Amino acid sequence: MGEVYWEENHDYQIDLRNAAWSLELQPLYREYNLSLADVDWICEFNGNILLIEYKNAKLPFERGFRAAENFNPYSDERVANVVRKFFDSFFYIEAYQRKRPVKYIYILEWPKGDIFSRKMLQNKIAKFLPFRFQQQEKLSPLLIEEFRVVSIDEWNTMYADIPISRCDDDKVE
Repeated sequence: MGEVYWEENHDYQIDLRNAAWSLELQPLYREYNLSLADVDWICEFNGNILLIEYKNAKLPFERGFRAAENFNPYSDERVANVVRKFFDSFFYIEAYQRKRPVKYIYILEWPKGDIFSRKMLQNKIAKFLPFRFQQQEKLSPLLIEEFRVVSIDEWNTMYADIPISRCDDDKVE
């Protein structure tokens, strides 16, 4: 069974209790001194393994930190980081011989973000994920079945049973 996790600033939480299982890789990787990048959460939900990366650059902006206005999710460095998190997290899944389709979901909020910019970013990042490689090599199971860049609202529509919500300091689980 999954758990409820806070994001790093403790402003939002993701409720993965309806997942078959869930985990945060960072504590595990840190325990074994593995210098791997990792997604924020991994879970098994509805027969799929979800790799979930979360970034909310709107919060610092809303708090008056104008540097957040310059957040650029399209930068080569940021794109490479998101791609690396897939591969470094996939390492864990393969080590445990996963037998489920893998979906990589990047939940992204930023001041200039909208559905069109997320789709453009999704297309840019997807070019660096192993979609073409796995087709050419006819891999089974596939390394990755789907990649999406979504807002929190889009996530909550797609995955209503494992929602992200704002934390209430008195009621954080």
